[in-house]
Formats: sequence, structure tokens, C-alpha cells
Amino acid sequence: MAGKNTDDSNAGDETGALQAEAVRLSTALDGLDKSVSILLERLQGMRDSGETDQDRARLAAELDSAQARADALEDAAREAGAALDSAIAEVRDALGEV
Repeated sequence: MAGKNTDDSNAGDETGALQAEAVRLSTALDGLDKSVSILLERLQGMRDSGETDQDRARLAAELDSAQARADALEDAAREAGAALDSAIAEVRDALGEV
């Protein structure tokens, strides 16, 4: 019977060891799951940030284009004003209202 007790004792030890390893494995898998979740959140943040950078670049280009159009309109307005002033002066000269 002493051999049988030893076998039962070994089986109990093995079961306890397997349970401990199962707990360690479960803990490691939980840690891995958390790490993957954190990495996925960071990746999504990087994607969002990249999209934001693209939007910023697009908006900056649109702003530059709008500013260039505004500058061109201001130049045209100055030229039109100068031409109008010249035309008024010519009409006054012609009428003798200088």
C-alpha cells in the first residue's frame, strides 16, 4: 500500500502543479490581452493623428489658395481704383473742372 500512497501523492502533486501552471498561463494571457488592447488604442490614435495631419495639410493648402485669390483681388482693386482715378482726372480735364 505504500506504493499506492506514493502514486496518489504524486497524482495530487501533479494536479496541483497543473492547476498552478494553468493560473500562470491565464494570468499571462490576461496580460497579453491588455498589452494588445493598449497597442491597438495607440495605433488608432496614430491613425487619427495621421488623418488630422492630412486634414490640416488640406486646410492649409486651401487657406493658401484663398489668400492668393484675396491678394490678387486686392491688386486688381488697386489697379481698378488707379484707373478710375485717372479716368476721373481726364474727364475733369476735358470739362475744365481741375
